[in-house]
Amino acid sequence: MAPNRERIAEDDLNLPYFHGALMNQDADQLLVNEGDFMVTSRTVAELNKLQFHLAVRLKKGIRRYEIKRNSTSAKLGTRSAGNIGKLIDSLKAETIEIKGEKVALKRAIAKGKFQLMHRDVNFKKQIGSGAYGTVYKGRLAKNNAVIAVKKLDTEGTDEEGLADMMKEARVMQLYDHPNIVKFYGFILDDFPYLLVLEFCNGGAVEDLLREKPDLKVNRRVQYTYMASAGMDYLHKKNCIHRDIAARNCLIHNGVVKMADFGMCRATAVYKVDLSKPLNVRWLAPEVWNNGETRFNTDVYAFGVMIWEFFITPYQSPYHEWKGYTVKQKVRAGYRMPPPDGMPREMMIVLNECWNHDPNKRPTAEKLKEKLEELNQKFEAGDASVLQGPEKSSDPPTNN
Repeated sequence: MAPNRERIAEDDLNLPYFHGALMNQDADQLLVNEGDFMVTSRTVAELNKLQFHLAVRLKKGIRRYEIKRNSTSAKLGTRSAGNIGKLIDSLKAETIEIKGEKVALKRAIAKGKFQLMHRDVNFKKQIGSGAYGTVYKGRLAKNNAVIAVKKLDTEGTDEEGLADMMKEARVMQLYDHPNIVKFYGFILDDFPYLLVLEFCNGGAVEDLLREKPDLKVNRRVQYTYMASAGMDYLHKKNCIHRDIAARNCLIHNGVVKMADFGMCRATAVYKVDLSKPLNVRWLAPEVWNNGETRFNTDVYAFGVMIWEFFITPYQSPYHEWKGYTVKQKVRAGYRMPPPDGMPREMMIVLNECWNHDPNKRPTAEKLKEKLEELNQKFEAGDASVLQGPEKSSDPPTNN
């Protein structure tokens, strides 16, 4: 944090229509009718200066006017008052003209249910780090619910970091499913910017698999089924996760939940930049041809994750190879042999998921149905699935 950076005054912070560093695209969706308005803030990094803006929808579109703020006054155009709240009251009472346009304030847009404030959360203990920041364990002030708080480490000077965080927030607030990590909200009223999520007491599946090589096969089957229910839900919401792996599945009270939606996109096809770093070990071979990720590329990654769920002791996929070797071999049709102890029916599912032909892979819904059936057989102690597979040293074929 910059040593002498301004703090936001308490009376500004408490305005119901103060949205902090809400990005323009999010603000614009809330400003629906003529006269709708809100106040936002942003830090100009190169000046180490905090700026406030009045965002308002006028006849010809949305306008943003800078509010000049110092410790004793707030000023917009020719109008000034002791603080932002009083300035807005004055503007509501009497229309002002700026650059030939009448600015009439009608409806103050209050924060939505996912827009929390720093006072709503308490957190101290660091538990990990994510794509763009540090993760802490904390509690929600209103009901003492245990939460995970993702902190944007760039302290607001990095617009890209904030943009990445808000991409995750936008998709997560649309989802509500037992196999998806619950989203409580985002905090932009002041630094640091935060995402607030459900805390999962069992940690990541990958860590559990490392720590418990003796985890029973029926539990591994159950975890695979739960994760497939999460992916099926996402796909039905028209969202490609794009980062499915054992490290991005968390466990809470024995329930597996998909997490880490930083790469998730609400679209049926999403183009990737093949020149940028990619999770090569989980990447479907056809993506290298056209740069397109789809629902069936998620299913391919899910296949690699099935392999992760059963390999004992745990190791990363293709761990003995460098990334470019994985890319070459997988594009040529090679797949890892199924782990010892993987049930024969799971092998069949695995081979379908990472089929070389994307059109021959099951949909997430079909995959969930197959895994649900297999999970039920294990729960019932069905002898036909409890017998381990015959050993085979041949890699699976994908023809």
